[in-house]
Amino acid sequence: MELSQRPELRHKVTLSPQVYQGLNILAMPIAELQQLVEVEMLENPVLELDEPDTDDSETASDDEPNESSEEDQAWEEWLDMYDDLESMDLSAPRDPNADVVNTEEFVGGIQSFDEYLLEQLALITITESVDRAARAVIGSLDDDGFFVGNCAEIAAQVGVTPEEAEEALGVVQLLDPPGVAARDLAEALLIQATYLGLEEPLLEGIIRNHLDDIAASHFRKVARSLKTDEDEVRRVVEVLRTLNPRPAGAFSPGPSPGYIVPDVTIRRFDDEWVITPNNESIPTLRVSVRYRRMLRTGSGTDDETKRYLKDKIRSAESFIRNIDRRKDTVSRITQTVLEVQAEFFEDGRGLLRPLRLEDVAVELGVHLSTISRGVTGKYMATPYGLFELKHFFSGGYRTRTGFDVAATSVKQRIKELVREEDDRHPMSDQKLVEILRVEGVTVARRTVAKYREEIGIEPSWARRRR
Repeated sequence: MELSQRPELRHKVTLSPQVYQGLNILAMPIAELQQLVEVEMLENPVLELDEPDTDDSETASDDEPNESSEEDQAWEEWLDMYDDLESMDLSAPRDPNADVVNTEEFVGGIQSFDEYLLEQLALITITESVDRAARAVIGSLDDDGFFVGNCAEIAAQVGVTPEEAEEALGVVQLLDPPGVAARDLAEALLIQATYLGLEEPLLEGIIRNHLDDIAASHFRKVARSLKTDEDEVRRVVEVLRTLNPRPAGAFSPGPSPGYIVPDVTIRRFDDEWVITPNNESIPTLRVSVRYRRMLRTGSGTDDETKRYLKDKIRSAESFIRNIDRRKDTVSRITQTVLEVQAEFFEDGRGLLRPLRLEDVAVELGVHLSTISRGVTGKYMATPYGLFELKHFFSGGYRTRTGFDVAATSVKQRIKELVREEDDRHPMSDQKLVEILRVEGVTVARRTVAKYREEIGIEPSWARRRR
């Protein structure tokens, strides 16, 4: 056997825990995020609240001798740039006439995993038969989030074709958390790898054919089978270990928050809406000036301390970026909602237009699950009250005049009709269908029944008896 060397191009997978930290931060309601910030500040000494500090202007002298390495010079340049950015006043003056939202009026609750999936499903436009099958798939998940049924059973159970059942399974597998509704561990890991953009043949080969060998630490055997070296296998295994073998394990409803706190507040000034992130509940963080000074050349700090501080500063920067990305994502989603639902925000009583998660994902250039994380559990304080962002998302109908009406508006109209009905002669679902049709909205009777149940209205016979 002749040994030889040859050049080869390979994809290098670089994945850090900060990626998962960013996803988790985006999904968190403010109450949980506040706790995370407190824990992070306790564990990372270089993190501190960004408050006015009279000592900030006292930076290290630039006239000190420079005998540092290239890495130290890079840190010096970063420190100088950080000081310049920090000296800029980015805060805007507050509006003294703005209304203060009393967040103590809003009480939250705990959400189950099934409810979390069903809420995402309701924001995706699919046929009624696929929707029924998808709900059955969600009902067939085990505690770890795996699909323990089969599509043939689902098809027979809800009266759809096997192809529609397969499509429904694919729809549920698009939901958050990544890997949910997988039929086995390998499929769950492949779904997560695809979601994270980890497109590497070696990783896929290990997941499909060698999970048992990896569990037994038979790296050399795997390397021989996949015709690669052992170091490459170990590198990819480190990436593999960052994936979640229990998709539902990533879901945590968290403790029931005492109050719902809005993520953003919108106020109107003349003809322009202004979106203000909730910086009071999510404080602005920064890297401590004191510890930055300790990294400068000539500070007298020993090398071991410098290495420790550099590691903590990198971690702090990543955490701050993930917090800022969360604020930016929620603000961008809010901006899109404002543009699409302009009629509603005129007076708080206008009809909502259809708005889908997929539409916003395309508009912002992000993945569908990012939008799902960005609207679930996120609230908007408006002059008309406090609304969850997903309140503005739903499918819809087109009236005879060509105007699009959201399903949310149809539900609201059904609620109004029932509230105004004669208690002695309550309206049946068919009667509601006929009234809506006269008003220009064509809805099936079973859809009206479904909407009526979702908004907590009893059937006509029960309303008459009451």
